[in-house]
Amino acid sequence: MPSRRRGSPPDPPRTVFFLDRGLGRGLVADMLRSEGHEVKPMADVYPGGLDQEVDDPTWIRDVSAAGWIALTKDSRLIRDHREALEGSALRVFALDSSNLTGVEMAERIRGHLGRILHRAAKPGPYVYVLHRERIELRWRPEKMP
Repeated sequence: MPSRRRGSPPDPPRTVFFLDRGLGRGLVADMLRSEGHEVKPMADVYPGGLDQEVDDPTWIRDVSAAGWIALTKDSRLIRDHREALEGSALRVFALDSSNLTGVEMAERIRGHLGRILHRAAKPGPYVYVLHRERIELRWRPEKMP
């Protein structure tokens, strides 16, 4: 590990992305790693087939506690799990379509990566949706500033 000069600021924390089961372990994970980020696919976080059994409120709680940024292609997460999201600090970025190919998902996320990192610097909980040309804030608790 390289040493820092005395008085220099500490290295910023490394960005960690959690990928839900719909994003898999391949193209999106590889793209994020090539951009210098740490990636935690759901199948690695919940190994041995548990990724197929873990419910959304459980991974929402776990990923929030770890401080990771969640990437998903489930934009219905808000509708189906509002209570779990409200009880978390989770920062979620969801693709606007579940019908994208792996290449399209990786390209969409890469195209918005700067915007994702900028928005993810703010504490959650919130959900942004990644459209082709823009990012839309879809949900945040009403009591948030």
